Amino acid sequence: MKIKIQSSQDSFRDLREGGAYYIDKTDIIREYLEEHFEKAVMFTRPRRFGKSLTMTMLRDFLDIRQDSKSIFEGLKIMNYPELIREYMNQYPVIFISLKEVFGQDSDSIYEAFCLTVANALKELDDILDAEEIRESDKVLFKKIEYQEANKANTIAALDLLARMLYDHYQKPVFVIVDEYDVPMAKAYGTPAYDQVRDMIERMLSYVCKTNNNVKGVILSGCLYTIKNSTYTGVNNVVPYTVLSPLFASSIGFTDENVRKLLEDAGLSDLYDTVEEWYDGYIFGRERMYCPWDVLSFVKSKLDGSYSEAMGPESYWVRTSETFLIHDFLGRTAAANERFEQLLAGNTIDCSVNKFVSYHRMHESNENMWSALVETGYLTKAVTEEMPLMPLKIPNKGIQMVFRQEVWNYFNDKVDNVFVRDLVNALWAGEIQKAEAALNQILEPTLSFYHEYHEYSYHLILDGFFTGLGYRVQSERETGYGRSDLIIPDPARQRCLLLELKHVKEEAEMETALHEAESQIIKKKYESELLYEGYPTRIQYGMVFCDKRTRITKVH
Repeated sequence: MKIKIQSSQDSFRDLREGGAYYIDKTDIIREYLEEHFEKAVMFTRPRRFGKSLTMTMLRDFLDIRQDSKSIFEGLKIMNYPELIREYMNQYPVIFISLKEVFGQDSDSIYEAFCLTVANALKELDDILDAEEIRESDKVLFKKIEYQEANKANTIAALDLLARMLYDHYQKPVFVIVDEYDVPMAKAYGTPAYDQVRDMIERMLSYVCKTNNNVKGVILSGCLYTIKNSTYTGVNNVVPYTVLSPLFASSIGFTDENVRKLLEDAGLSDLYDTVEEWYDGYIFGRERMYCPWDVLSFVKSKLDGSYSEAMGPESYWVRTSETFLIHDFLGRTAAANERFEQLLAGNTIDCSVNKFVSYHRMHESNENMWSALVETGYLTKAVTEEMPLMPLKIPNKGIQMVFRQEVWNYFNDKVDNVFVRDLVNALWAGEIQKAEAALNQILEPTLSFYHEYHEYSYHLILDGFFTGLGYRVQSERETGYGRSDLIIPDPARQRCLLLELKHVKEEAEMETALHEAESQIIKKKYESELLYEGYPTRIQYGMVFCDKRTRITKVH
């Protein structure tokens, strides 16, 4: 079966009319309108989980100015005729996306905001011909559309639109604001943040508070960052976060969705790969995948762009939100140790604050871990909420993001010549050169730590190899145990295997070196690599004491 994949499409109508493959997620329409309707709701999910596609789907279903039966034909929502009669294309809709509202300072951000608001008005400017609308509102509409209105009126534009649409259609409106928190995310850490946050909250307050012209407000974003606002109008927003059981599977792919997609694409044999690289999220009580990852992977297989030598890609690497990980590195000894535990595949226990906002992320380590959960870099490891939540890196794709950020952090502190000397010496089996290069590296990088242990060195080496483009395997099961680091180089049919030890006294280094060598041999760590077809398998024991290292090659 030939299917057409559009991994970046966020317009529901365009996707359906273009014949692209679509996983039916229309249940959210019925669940929201019939089972869990609230005046103002917010769906928070990490970026790239399909929020915009969901918001445009809701718009296209409700919008009185559209005829949407054809684009919903064959989907589950059409099995509810009473709901269709009551809601499909029966209400005026205001739709605005704030994803392009950012800039270098508060003035440029406000200019982008004015342009976005003006474009939203242009979509509705035919109502200026309606006799029911008062002339003063028409005048103000034109000023905002031409970006000539004052700031107060521009911020209150949604209130104006709601009034005008109600006057024309004699029906209350639905207001849909997609990516409402992007302006705050982009302004995070700059002097403009407070002004931007104030602007967005004031805009929302006009429609979220008691407003007879408004039927419902639907927001999408990454963090629920407006809680505890001084504006009472936004305090009544009901959030459905990644921790909420309600709507947990409504945005994103379930395991069933992924299996069906792979079957339809003729790629069912790659399920284990997709699960390993892109599964692992738990939203509410549901196991979820990131749609962007899965669709991008399937598309690469279908269009021939997939590289067998490179293997699956981490599509989140080099995306903008990775600054959250980078900002956390080096904050405290406890944070560093937790990073090491996560990269080793372990869980960490944390009290998760689902109402953390951008400006409060750095108030505590708990807020930082909470932000990483809400943004998709971590996930809970259990289905139920609890006071101390076990958290983990969800999958290999996100693990690559963590490793890349470790490299980015250390890259500012180490001369790359030493890193390349170390790697080249290890591949060449030149132990003395490798020791010399690694000792040069440890001097500046270990200032990152308040105390040293095995995971400290593990994290450094992991980051360096990742930064050079290798797909590092950490704590992987092989032979009769778990090896510390395996660095495959499939293009050259070779791999490195590193077993690390840490001692507190220099006199203990020789004994520990023999222990590392013996462990590699007795537990047959290279057996899996031999089975995978690597003719060149280079194995090392490494022992660290403070900022000194000893290396032995295992024969």
